[in-house]
Amino acid sequence: MRQKICRSFVFVVALSVLASCRGGIPMFSKRVDQSAFHVADANIAEKGEEAAPAIVPVEMVRVGMLVPLTGNSAKLGEVLRNAALMSLFDISSQRLILQFYDTQGTAEGARAAAKLAISQGVELIIGPVYSQAVRAIRPATHSADIGVITFSSDPSNLGDGVYTIGALTSQQVEHIVRFACDKGYKRLAVLSQDNATGDIVSMAAKSAVDACGGMITKAAFYDPKTDDLQTAVASVMPKMLEDLETERDDEVKRLEKAREQVAAGHPVLMKNEETGEMEERQMSPEQLQATIEVLKETELQRDPFEFDAILIPEEGSRLRSLGALMSYYDVPAEIKILGTSQWSDSRPAREPALIGGWFSHLPSAGFADFAKRYADIYGEKPPRIASQAYDAVALAAILAETGGFSYENLTTVSGFKGVDGLFRLLPNGLSERGLQVLGVEKKGFVTLSPALEVFETVPTFVPDVYVKGFRNSPDLVTVPETPEEAADETVVVDENGSGQQSAAEGVQNQ
Repeated sequence: MRQKICRSFVFVVALSVLASCRGGIPMFSKRVDQSAFHVADANIAEKGEEAAPAIVPVEMVRVGMLVPLTGNSAKLGEVLRNAALMSLFDISSQRLILQFYDTQGTAEGARAAAKLAISQGVELIIGPVYSQAVRAIRPATHSADIGVITFSSDPSNLGDGVYTIGALTSQQVEHIVRFACDKGYKRLAVLSQDNATGDIVSMAAKSAVDACGGMITKAAFYDPKTDDLQTAVASVMPKMLEDLETERDDEVKRLEKAREQVAAGHPVLMKNEETGEMEERQMSPEQLQATIEVLKETELQRDPFEFDAILIPEEGSRLRSLGALMSYYDVPAEIKILGTSQWSDSRPAREPALIGGWFSHLPSAGFADFAKRYADIYGEKPPRIASQAYDAVALAAILAETGGFSYENLTTVSGFKGVDGLFRLLPNGLSERGLQVLGVEKKGFVTLSPALEVFETVPTFVPDVYVKGFRNSPDLVTVPETPEEAADETVVVDENGSGQQSAAEGVQNQ
């Protein structure tokens, strides 16, 4: 049963702060909330020492942030540290001590940084960035019973106290596929990379179509390093008229060359229309000539598309190249092209076939505000991942003030609200976010479905979030039924109103 979640438990950890901060702000200046300040309470000397409130020692909480501050990824580490400092200043926690540790961008560096952080008493680790680094620190953090909020979303590293704050590709795929399915697009084709990303995309798409009564009818995967995208695209498309004409011309030439063979009484290879296999057939010269004439005069028709939506979770020039191939293969406008947040910075409107497409994305308003403030302070535009560092530190600051970093606190079902909108950490280590759906128009994006403002249901879990090689699973693609097959499966309703199988189906199931 779906359970409602009380709205009052949502922690607003960032957006409310951002709304109060405008323009460039000195990073370590003090701001005073005048509405909470009373002059009468300040004149303690005249009231005597007895009137002064007792000073209660505050127990400090240490959080370690593991980022690459040297090495090839030092620039990224600097961005994450900058965003973390912004968050620490904005939240103004009285208990949180944030300590930075250099991973050098390597697994060994991360392992050493984690051990040092643990020895110095940290109670929570934010980071590292890369999956191999997360894998390297797991033994130490598990032994010390310390939670980890990482920027890596590699599902093989998550769970057992390790959580990602990243926006998961799998959730974005499920969100856009379900949205499209609810709009009537129930036959899906998938185009993705021939690697682990392809497995994650395939599993998420399969989960979404199964839940909404749809199916994946076509799927193709391409080497992410190749420039040959046409081979993969062609494998999901019906043959073009030009290709059909070429095939017919080649077949006519083959049969014309077989005239002497037929005249000598030898059989000729012909296609069996029922099985699709080539088989030897005895023909007279007149029958061969009639076959050739019929072949020449037959009006060719392109096969129908076997999908009404196609998922392309790609970015940049590769996305636009795939969009150009949609035009090349004459994909009709009524077939919806779907994507993920990778589309947002890829200028999809530059490719006509992608105009009208839909993609899932994080809420944009909070990041726009954050990015402006970051640029005012540091003089450059931050990458999208910077907001994750801001939100992770803000979450740590809030929990430091309200109860600590227990499993229950980190995975509260009501979630938190940050720069990138609503999110919550799940017990299996994944994160769930409130996503919006945007449509591509010539001059920009339009919001088709706004992001959630509050989680209204408890999270649901699947046994597996990633299965290696799932993109090659025979369970991924469902071959659509032909009209004849659908007719054979009609249900006959008897006079009592109960459904019965048709005779054809009953025989097949015996």
